[in-house]
Amino acid sequence: MIRSGDGRPPAMDTAVLEVVRRRTESTRVEIARELGVTAATVTNSVKRLLAAGLLWESGHARSTGGKRATLLRVNDAARRALGCTIDHDRLSMVAVDTTGALQSRVVLPLVDATDPREVSESVREGLAALIPDDELGAMTGIGFAVPAQLPEEVDQALRALTAELDVRATRGREGTCAALGSFWSGEQSGAGLSGTVHLGSTTTLSLLLDGVPFRPDSGQSLDHLRVDPEGPVCACGRRGCLHLYVAPDGVDELSRTALEATQGSATAQADVLAAALPLTRIAANLAIALGLESMVLAGTPVQAAPAIYLRAAREHFEDETTTQVVVSQVQPHPCAVGAAVLALQAFLDTGGR
Repeated sequence: MIRSGDGRPPAMDTAVLEVVRRRTESTRVEIARELGVTAATVTNSVKRLLAAGLLWESGHARSTGGKRATLLRVNDAARRALGCTIDHDRLSMVAVDTTGALQSRVVLPLVDATDPREVSESVREGLAALIPDDELGAMTGIGFAVPAQLPEEVDQALRALTAELDVRATRGREGTCAALGSFWSGEQSGAGLSGTVHLGSTTTLSLLLDGVPFRPDSGQSLDHLRVDPEGPVCACGRRGCLHLYVAPDGVDELSRTALEATQGSATAQADVLAAALPLTRIAANLAIALGLESMVLAGTPVQAAPAIYLRAAREHFEDETTTQVVVSQVQPHPCAVGAAVLALQAFLDTGGR
């Protein structure tokens, strides 16, 4: 088994905390059984988590004849983590507690999401709204759900801001963050392999195994997956690429159309359904091929018109009874919640250092 420099299995503390979080209460023996590790491994991990104030002993389990086992709970007030995602017209930030539960949120408008000064000032404003200055020390850090086309100048400005504030920063692909946000918000089952198709700056499939990203680079783009060899010509030189169908005029325009659809425009409803059908067709085929227990559809257009995307999903998943279809409705943004989870996990994986 690969081990970190201090001799413990990488991410073991995170895995232990996740088991307790999911079960609400658990004993050391139950944790060891679920993770398939020795009792000593769990005991050492629990000692670190207790010392860091991330777990607390909440009493004793029912007696089975011998010494009663101690129950463990997550100390939800121990730490807070922030998550941030940047759309073309807004910046969404959330604060979550140690269990990943949403504590507060703020959405700030952006005139120009490519302007490094405006974006960094909006992040500063969001930080002030969510975390008082005297509580920054109790914050594990901030996670950023990074869109595929984030300008280098904006990325550098965010790095400079977090360095100035001495705030730990973590970055993740927006698709992976959407999957984590959906999982930690309770939209997905707690075990097994699950997938999230996220419609954002790119269309991605992200996989989680027992709530953990299946691969570090999970969230590869599906934009140029060919769905029709006789379809329109793509800028890549091929024909019939997926993004030409799921967001023919771009995801920002599709989001606006989705809002019009929810306001009763029949034309907009038809346009969104036409875009949803090829997306869910691909999602259904991927779910069946991978044997997924659940498939989540996420993204700003999806959240703007969830009923339309769910209707399209049901059309393609109706014969696949083993897969649960979820249309994510995490507010204000599953990517922001997932980015906060990444910040929390990064804190745990470094032992809180």
